Amino acid sequence: MTSITGVDTSGSAEKSVTSKSTLGTNFNTFLTMLTTQLKHQDPLSPMDSTQFTNQLVQFSSVEQQINANSNLEKLIKLQQATQTSDSISYLNQTVEVSGSKLPLQGGAAAFSYTLPASASSCEVQIRDSSGVLVYKTQADTAAGRHDLAWDGTDSSGEKQDDGLYTVSVVAKGVDGTPLTATTTVQGTVTKVTNDATFGAMLEIGAGDDDAKVTVTPDQVLSVTANNIVGNSQLLAANAQYQAALAQLQALEAAQAEAEQAAADAAAAQ
Repeated sequence: MTSITGVDTSGSAEKSVTSKSTLGTNFNTFLTMLTTQLKHQDPLSPMDSTQFTNQLVQFSSVEQQINANSNLEKLIKLQQATQTSDSISYLNQTVEVSGSKLPLQGGAAAFSYTLPASASSCEVQIRDSSGVLVYKTQADTAAGRHDLAWDGTDSSGEKQDDGLYTVSVVAKGVDGTPLTATTTVQGTVTKVTNDATFGAMLEIGAGDDDAKVTVTPDQVLSVTANNIVGNSQLLAANAQYQAALAQLQALEAAQAEAEQAAADAAAAQ
């Protein structure tokens, strides 16, 4: 995974180069064997051209597929780079995401919980990265969403260090049965990275990477500040992506035509 300052595309490129190199070696070997066979064939019983014609068609098809895969890899990298560029707008912004991992930043944390029905009792608990209970409080028992804040002070009055904590809600319904509450957390995006598998990733929280919440942009429920990336930059990135997509579609159409022409030639033999 690379940061916003760089996108690693070497892996896919090396695969395409290796595939084309292997194909070229195999094709040259095939031509050498074919030439030798033609030189030594019996003039009274010439070899059947159908087999090597089909072989040529297969080589052409494989070459076109490798080229298509190479262009698809470039398109995917371009799309990931565009997503990462768009995601810069989240830097230093406060976002809300679903989950229980609570980032404490600058001695402050904010979260919410939602009860599906009225409760007879409700307790909010916060644990540190080791699972130790550091804070708990009685909370609102009404059905619906409730927003809370924590100043990083534990139950004994001691300030906790910035880092990643876990918030949970223990609630019981009016009939005494457990209620399952859903939680969301809020935090400031401090880093944008590009993952080879998942694309753009947002890191929420302070300190080391393992002390942060990592999410994709589509997991963001809300943003409480304005974008810092201008519309012109977003439009330019989108135009670049659309142009690459059109190029790939044209390549695929040309490949289909070439394969059809080769098949027609083989059928005419």
